[in-house]
Amino acid sequence: MEDIVKGCLKDLMQHQASASVLEEKQQGDVMAIALNRLPAKYVSTQQGEVFAKTQLRAQMETDVYRELSYAIEKVLQSERPSDLSQKRE
Repeated sequence: MEDIVKGCLKDLMQHQASASVLEEKQQGDVMAIALNRLPAKYVSTQQGEVFAKTQLRAQMETDVYRELSYAIEKVLQSERPSDLSQKRE
C-alpha cells in the first residue's frame, strides 16, 4: 500500500497545484495520514499479490486519491511549523 500511496502522491504533486507546494516533511505527513486512514491489504502468496495488483488496483487507487486529497488539505491547513522554520540561531 505504501508504494501505491507514494506513486499516487507523486502524480498529484505533478498535476495538482495545491499538492505541488508540499515540502518533503509535509509529504511524509500526508503519506502517514493517508496510510492510517486506508485499510491494510496483506497477501501471503505471489498469486495473491498479482490478484491484488491487477483486480483491486483501480478501487485501491480511487481510495488512495481520496485519502491523499483529505491529507493534503489537512496538512496545508495545519499551523504546525516545518523543520525549516525551527532553525536555531
